[in-house]
Amino acid sequence: MKPYEWMVTYTPQTEWVERRGILIWLSLYAGILGGGSYLVSLYFNNLWGMFISWLIIAVLKSGFHVAHAERPLKLWRMILRPQTSWISRGLLITILLIVFGAIQLAFSYWLPGTAGEIVFKVLTGIMAFGIMIYAGFIMSYVNGIPFWNSALLPALFIVWGILSGLALVMAIGLDTARVDIGAVIAVSLVLLIVAIVLIVLYLWTATYEEPTAKQSVRELTRGYPAVVLGIGVVLCGIVVPLAISLSSYLSGNIPAPLAIVVLACEIIGGMAFTYSVLKVGLYSPLIPA
Repeated sequence: MKPYEWMVTYTPQTEWVERRGILIWLSLYAGILGGGSYLVSLYFNNLWGMFISWLIIAVLKSGFHVAHAERPLKLWRMILRPQTSWISRGLLITILLIVFGAIQLAFSYWLPGTAGEIVFKVLTGIMAFGIMIYAGFIMSYVNGIPFWNSALLPALFIVWGILSGLALVMAIGLDTARVDIGAVIAVSLVLLIVAIVLIVLYLWTATYEEPTAKQSVRELTRGYPAVVLGIGVVLCGIVVPLAISLSSYLSGNIPAPLAIVVLACEIIGGMAFTYSVLKVGLYSPLIPA
């Protein structure tokens, strides 16, 4: 028996990030990516971006969640308690986004500029924002894992979702004049700096909140989690996109291959950050060692 199996030391959570739990991690990140991309695509009125974002949520997020369920046909029961459960709220938001998004895409393609398109753009935008922050709220409400109990976590997921959305729209918009690439790059630079500040604040405050949260931060600085954080989050998610965005902002344009690199790096960075936070989640010991 390992010491944590007696609950006398910090117990790692495995339900959301190991074995079949990997599907939960992928589903959570697909919601962050899809929600952020949909919001950015709505702002720039990029139909292809909306469609790709809708597919990410309807196919990937929902598919991973269904694949994780032991009894998929009973998943509908999760929707019955939205007043008390973030899981119920998340499922309801996902269903509404898929339905509203399909209607809005139909309006945008066949009846652009109509009142119906505007109404469903607003409704789908609200659901996209909800699905993006859902991952942060459902984790912050897990009281047994102090590292997740932070209001900064939903904010970080929002920032990373929008960053990924900006990279997606930038890559798609290189072939169309409807997307202001300069504006996308400028906003990306600001959000990358915001992401750095929020990550530092999140880790710094965690070391002062509770011993178990402090131990989670220590876990991030050694072994496999440190590699994921350093290469996946810092290098791929922040340093490379920041360098490319800054050089592109100064030159006034961004080559298509570099736009694809930024998109890939933002996706890798977002996945790595979500994985890192899930991986080092620790339960407090019930019995002092």
